[in-house]
Amino acid sequence: MDVFITGVSSGIGNGLAKAYLAAGARVFGLSRRAPAELQAHPAFNFIPVDLSRLETIAPAVERLLQGAGGLDAVILNAGVLGEIGDMGRTSLETMRRVMDVNLWANKPVLDAVFAGNRDVTQVVAISSGASVSGARGWNAYSLSKAALNMMMKLYAAERPGTHFSALAPGLADTAMQERIRDLPADLPFPMVERLKKAQGTPEMPGPDELATRILAAIPVLRGRKSGDFHDLRSLH
Repeated sequence: MDVFITGVSSGIGNGLAKAYLAAGARVFGLSRRAPAELQAHPAFNFIPVDLSRLETIAPAVERLLQGAGGLDAVILNAGVLGEIGDMGRTSLETMRRVMDVNLWANKPVLDAVFAGNRDVTQVVAISSGASVSGARGWNAYSLSKAALNMMMKLYAAERPGTHFSALAPGLADTAMQERIRDLPADLPFPMVERLKKAQGTPEMPGPDELATRILAAIPVLRGRKSGDFHDLRSLH
C-alpha cells in the first residue's frame, strides 16, 4: 500500500504516518519540518515544503513521487488555525494566509498527484466541524474548511475513478489546541471555552489515537458517496 500525506511533522498527520507505517504501508510525506522520528524508517519518503509558498508545491510533489506508481490513499491533512477573532477585526491578509495553506495548497498537491494519469484510489481531506458550524471567532479557519469541503465535491465530479471525501476528525489534543488553551478566558467565543474544558478528557484524544480511528474510517468512507463531507464521530 502506498499513501501520500501532507502535514506529517506533527499532530494528526504525524500520527497517520506512523499508523500507516506500522500497517506495512509505504508513506510519502510533505511538511515544512522533517519528522525526526520517522526519517530513519525505510518505508518513509519525505520532502520538506512550505505549503504557504504555493509555487513550490507541485515541483516538490513531483520529486517526492518520482518513480512511485498508483496511490491507495492521499490524505490532505496540513492546516493552520490562524487567528481566533471576529471577522470585522481580522485583516484580509491574515485570512489569505490561512486560505493559502488550508485550501489553495491542496490544488497544486492534487494536480501534481494526478499528473501523468496516476491511479489514485481515494482522497481524504481533513476538514473540521467548524466548516459547517459557523461558530463565532473561527473566521478564516471555518471559511477555508468549508471551501475545502466544496473542493472535494468538485474534484469528485471531475474524477469519477477516484473516491473523494472531506472528513471532520473531531477534537484532537494537538499544537492547535495548545494555542487555544493559551487564549484569554474572557473572549466572547463559546467554542473556545468548550475546547478548553474538553482538554484532558476522552472527548479530546491525542493525535496517535485519533489517527488510528481515521485509519479505520477510511475504508468506510469508500462506501459513501464520493465528494461528501462526514464527521468521524457519527460515521458508522
